[in-house]
Amino acid sequence: MEFVTIASVKVPVLPNKSSFPVFPSKLVETDSVLSTLQKILYPMLEGIPVILVGDAGVGKNALIYYINSKRNHPTLRFSFNEDTLPEDLIGSYRILLDGKGFTWSNGPLSLALSEGLSFVADEMNLCAPNIIKRFSSVYENQYLDLLEGSGERIAAKTGFWFVGTQNPSEGFEGRKPLPHDITKHFAIVYVDPYSADEMFFILKRLYVELPEEALRKIIKVTLESENRIKRGEIGKGDLEKYHFNLRTLQKYCNRLRLFGGNEQSIQIREAMHLFQEPFRKKEDRILQKDLIESEFGLPYKVFPAKGYVQGSKIFWNDKEIPTWEEKKTMQLFAEYPSPEPILHFLDQVFTAIQAKENILIEYREDQDPQEFLPLITEITGIPVESVMLSKGMHTSDVVGALKPLHENGESTVNWVDGPLTRAIRSGRVILISGLESAGAELVEKMNMLTDDARSLALPPEAGETLPISLRDTSIVFGMKTFRNSKSTTTISRAFRNRFTPILFPELEDPKVIEEIISFYLPSGVLPSAIAKFHTKIKDLSEKRTIGSANLQAYRFGLSNLIKWKNHIYRYNEKDVKSVALRGGKIYYSNQISDPKERAEVERLLEGMLSGIELVSELFEEIEEKKKTFTVETSLEKKKWWDPEMHKRDPLTGEAKKLNSGSEVKRGIEIDTPETGGRTKEGPDAWYGQDTQGNMGQGEPGAGGGAWGYRTEELYKQFLKKRRLLWDYSILVGLDEFKQVFGKELEEVELNLEQLFDPEVDIQRMYKNEGSRVDARKYISYRSGKGDSKIFDKTIIQKNEEKLKGVEVTFLLSKCRRIFNFEYSIAMLSALLVSLDVLEGHDISTNVFTFCDIKNSKDTIDLFNLKRADEEYSSAKEEEIFSLLCKNWHGDSVPEYQLLSNCENYFSPDAQTRILVLLSDFRGQRAKEKIENEIASFENRKLKEAVLKNQEKNYVILGVGLGSRYIAEHLFTDSLQITADNFYSMPNLIGTEIARLIQIHHSLR
Repeated sequence: MEFVTIASVKVPVLPNKSSFPVFPSKLVETDSVLSTLQKILYPMLEGIPVILVGDAGVGKNALIYYINSKRNHPTLRFSFNEDTLPEDLIGSYRILLDGKGFTWSNGPLSLALSEGLSFVADEMNLCAPNIIKRFSSVYENQYLDLLEGSGERIAAKTGFWFVGTQNPSEGFEGRKPLPHDITKHFAIVYVDPYSADEMFFILKRLYVELPEEALRKIIKVTLESENRIKRGEIGKGDLEKYHFNLRTLQKYCNRLRLFGGNEQSIQIREAMHLFQEPFRKKEDRILQKDLIESEFGLPYKVFPAKGYVQGSKIFWNDKEIPTWEEKKTMQLFAEYPSPEPILHFLDQVFTAIQAKENILIEYREDQDPQEFLPLITEITGIPVESVMLSKGMHTSDVVGALKPLHENGESTVNWVDGPLTRAIRSGRVILISGLESAGAELVEKMNMLTDDARSLALPPEAGETLPISLRDTSIVFGMKTFRNSKSTTTISRAFRNRFTPILFPELEDPKVIEEIISFYLPSGVLPSAIAKFHTKIKDLSEKRTIGSANLQAYRFGLSNLIKWKNHIYRYNEKDVKSVALRGGKIYYSNQISDPKERAEVERLLEGMLSGIELVSELFEEIEEKKKTFTVETSLEKKKWWDPEMHKRDPLTGEAKKLNSGSEVKRGIEIDTPETGGRTKEGPDAWYGQDTQGNMGQGEPGAGGGAWGYRTEELYKQFLKKRRLLWDYSILVGLDEFKQVFGKELEEVELNLEQLFDPEVDIQRMYKNEGSRVDARKYISYRSGKGDSKIFDKTIIQKNEEKLKGVEVTFLLSKCRRIFNFEYSIAMLSALLVSLDVLEGHDISTNVFTFCDIKNSKDTIDLFNLKRADEEYSSAKEEEIFSLLCKNWHGDSVPEYQLLSNCENYFSPDAQTRILVLLSDFRGQRAKEKIENEIASFENRKLKEAVLKNQEKNYVILGVGLGSRYIAEHLFTDSLQITADNFYSMPNLIGTEIARLIQIHHSLR
């Protein structure tokens, strides 16, 4: 037998007589790649299936392609998603073309087994675990019973290899952790990101001709950009997940290869396009611009976009795009206005087209890029196929399905391509819109199409075993609006990374608006008045001067402007003012619901249009403009290479200042109670070696000091005094708190949101009418053994009602004994995150604090911070935070007394009642030994109360604070928060609550 050595491992080479593709791979063997290859190869040789887990762009599929290309072994890849069904993988019956019989078509998994191929389960953790278990015999014992077909057993042929790939479940939309009873049969291999040295080694091997200095600079930009995202310095609050990795670097290098890698102006331009332009917030763009300019050592200059069409090519600055219909391309350029923002946008689109990249156009919902879509998508002259996605769509609506046909007087069914399949076969431009509306069950189906494979595997009923591939003429455009809230879906960063994001420009400047209108209408008073009114009403709406009573602000975008212009065009008369006024009312003021606000806006409109009366014969000028404006193009016909783009400033030798030179500030005045000993008092009390902030380095006068975080030890010194009514408070505001912990809280929220997300429901239904025919139902019907309900009406949805009736109550011990920095911050962050996530999934929450505030030993002071029927708004969040920061000077109370009337903590509508009790559970008199505390009278009574309430169907989670593990002895479900894990408290509590909901909640 022939062998090949891969990463020092001898691998057998099997005879390959299959027609399935062996994908080429450009993987470079770095140290980490060699290590990962060995982790994959040894289980493969032992016949153990493998799951590769790693972030987007780390090369999971590339590793598999590399191994199989070395041993000349075919790879069959199937993209899993949330609506994957067993027959998609195993196979199905289809109708013969003559309509007189049926034939079985193996699915990709059955084919891989019978042919001895490598089967790649791409994005395996997007699929429901109960679907994966249908073919558990494959990854457990390497055989499959065709229950959906003839019932025969397919044993794996020599060469079969099952590989799963997936992103981590944290931070990726739609991904869920696979249960242990599945993963225990696999060898799990984590694929780590590349180091800077490895990135350089890879790029230098792949792009030998590019200058090393440019490669090192762009690697620094990549790593720093990714670190800034993780630190929350950029992209914070944007709600979109940005990601820069080796895939981005390869795009950059391909562009340098195309446009001139030795030109510094090209190097910095493409760095700006890929690492600055995707960000929509101004402050993020400034930070990225500074980073790129500092790394490349020269300022970035934006050159005007210039171009022309000639000889079946579009010459656009240094771009050269082929066009298959020169006249149509010239006509498109002539039909659209070209203000500077649009030209800059086109420049980025043309760059991505020439580099053969997938293009993602992102925009605000009021920006209307649809008005310019033909100019973007039809510019090469290739026909466009639109694929419009929406929530609840089935994959077959896009890919294709069995459909009824009537041929030669007979009715039958046959496979009909969906719009996506049709576009791939014909080599068309593919425009995928509504990416933000569709869920991962549909979007992630296009993974293989949008990565290096550029292919799509069709379902078995299509009767084709080989994937269909994109032609060279095809360009994939995606369109999505910006995400406005966490409750709305968005694409995962893994899917985003397969595209080049390009933001549609914000056409809001009055001069730009006037330039657009002047393209269609005669220059002068009318375009100026329209532009002023458009920008004014947008401003009034955004400031909520109008529409203040509405839940959402009024939106007026480019579509309003174009419709207004079209109205003037269509009804052009001598009295142009009245036509313009009527159009303005139809497309602007008529949308305003409040009569007074509408009247005010219409008075504003009349005032702005008043100058039109002074223009004579304007209606004739409009008619003349209608006849002529589409003939000439504003694009200059001149030499397409623009020398201005390659001019550079001479080096002056001036060094950039490293220090800001700002004045050193004195320490913050902090008045502290006496602590005794040698602890420093006064304004500098928190400087020096007792702080965590500066690790004891430097003193205030020298500019090295910082007051830092108060350590637990210093808190303990405060607490030793035990003075009644001391001000035990956290002196920090919510904004300050979020500035320090904001990024961590945001990541926790996103992780917990996935845990609370309901599972996807696939409801299989069949009707007498529809558009998709189910092959098995049709077989039964034709054989006389079934009814006429042969049309597949499967519904895919996330049933949010699954969480209806869940109510969570938090009871927090607010006493001075457990008041220290670590536990106070842990409780604050855990509560804020839990409330935000629970409320976001319509789970009602209550918050109570308890203590003996006057140390009277005979009362319990119970404070209700939030009721179940109260909305968790930003104001409520501020209120809860403020109350939790103040007045921790009360004494502890016996917790068992709090559980005597648990019904008081929940609303009457609560069905699944979860009580989260946070305390140290040490009683009013702490004991020296933990055994005595566990066995104390108070804790014995507490354990009895917990068991008694559990019998009444209350679910109680005990969260112990401190180093003594008491809670686990008192509660069936418990957590312990110590100094070692307090920073993980939000995730720990959230995960535990999610687990309790899954176990105890059912709709009744």
